[in-house]
Amino acid sequence: MVYRRGVGNRFFRARRGPAVLFGVLFVLCALVLSITLPTWLSVGTGNPAGKTVTALTKDKEFRDEAARYFIEQLTENASAEELAKFDELQTTITTKLDELAANDEFMSKVSEISDEIYDFFVNGIDETKIVEAKAVAQDVVAALGEVDPEFKNLEKEVDDWKGLELEPMDDGPDLKSIKDALNTAFWAAAFLTLATGLLYLLFARSLRGGLLFLGITTFILGVIDLVAAGAVRSAVVSSIDETDRLANAAVPVAADSLLGPFRTVGTLWVVIGVVAVVSGIIVGRRAKTASTAPDAND
Repeated sequence: MVYRRGVGNRFFRARRGPAVLFGVLFVLCALVLSITLPTWLSVGTGNPAGKTVTALTKDKEFRDEAARYFIEQLTENASAEELAKFDELQTTITTKLDELAANDEFMSKVSEISDEIYDFFVNGIDETKIVEAKAVAQDVVAALGEVDPEFKNLEKEVDDWKGLELEPMDDGPDLKSIKDALNTAFWAAAFLTLATGLLYLLFARSLRGGLLFLGITTFILGVIDLVAAGAVRSAVVSSIDETDRLANAAVPVAADSLLGPFRTVGTLWVVIGVVAVVSGIIVGRRAKTASTAPDAND
């Protein structure tokens, strides 16, 4: 009882004006947070390119389409006899790609390359850089060589390859500044959402009303995140050329890897909102029961 009186003395002062003001500010700050938080999780922390590459490499459908595309390029001017041979090889090549995707050492090399590329563009390096990617190419050629000895002819080309040449984007956006601004916006939105939420509770009428307001707001913002993620994914997927099977396999996977945080945060908001609303209803019923209960001294 002493604890409850202490909380009651600090919060729920039933002052309508400040409660409305901070309630509106809370909604606005929470709306910004619902956008910046999943965006920060998607592209503001770590390497989004690495997440996408890993997602693509791990996706079975994409690997199958990549193998098919590889065969099509090799057999563009092939004879009927060669086509029959490569048709047989396609399944084996797909199996080899599956094995590479399951190889932690190979995936580690791929991640290192992705991290170097990400670091180059995000940090705005102003000179040409060669990314050493020969080891990955050698692993792929070695795997293909196990499928058909003719693929070993590619070893000489790989040995002479210098690597991925990266050129600075002189006229491109300043990705480092954009990322820093995103991080600042996220932390500012998080702080302001927490502060305005507490200030709202300070002037709210009751715990029940506070829980219901915060819960409904959070629930709606969660739904917005989920709907936005679905809408963006649908728009991106619908823009793909239906005849491009490789893009149709790759783009949805890449989109899911970047939009995943929006769905996660949206689901979390919805759960928190439901819990808060249910808690508010329970608190209200208990308060009503307590107020109508007969006095023990009667």
